[in-house]
Amino acid sequence: MTKYLNTMTDKEKLEYEARIKDLELQWQDHFHARNQTWKALSVSGALAVALIGLDWQTDEPIVTLIASLLLAFVAIFGMQITIRHRNNVETKKFKSIIELEKLLGLDSDHVIPYKIKWWYVFCLRKSNTSLFMLRIQFVVLVFAMVNLVLRLTFLLNRS
Repeated sequence: MTKYLNTMTDKEKLEYEARIKDLELQWQDHFHARNQTWKALSVSGALAVALIGLDWQTDEPIVTLIASLLLAFVAIFGMQITIRHRNNVETKKFKSIIELEKLLGLDSDHVIPYKIKWWYVFCLRKSNTSLFMLRIQFVVLVFAMVNLVLRLTFLLNRS
């Protein structure tokens, strides 16, 4: 590559370096989005554990009912973040990465990620990191909804 760089004009070297920097930024954006998705999942998991602890420590079903409702919303938002990052951010980033690698003369074996839908949590033949995170968010949502129904039933039977 250095031999090739030595034959470039100054303008070509600047373009090459700009493409290298752009490629680096595309990868950073991809990893940043992925980290955000993992953080959203971590928040959902931590809140699910907190809900269990809260349920053990309080005798007020209304408190755990409200906490369950909040956890359900957090899980729904986590699912939305996962889907948006996969379908918009990752798709755009990988299109850019593949194009930049071609322009730089690099071998690219990357594939543009396929878009996911929320109901793919039930398609067990499909598997990737985003879908794994989506499935975990869905499990947290189901947990929150089951807890919500149990607390609501308890409250209705108590009155």
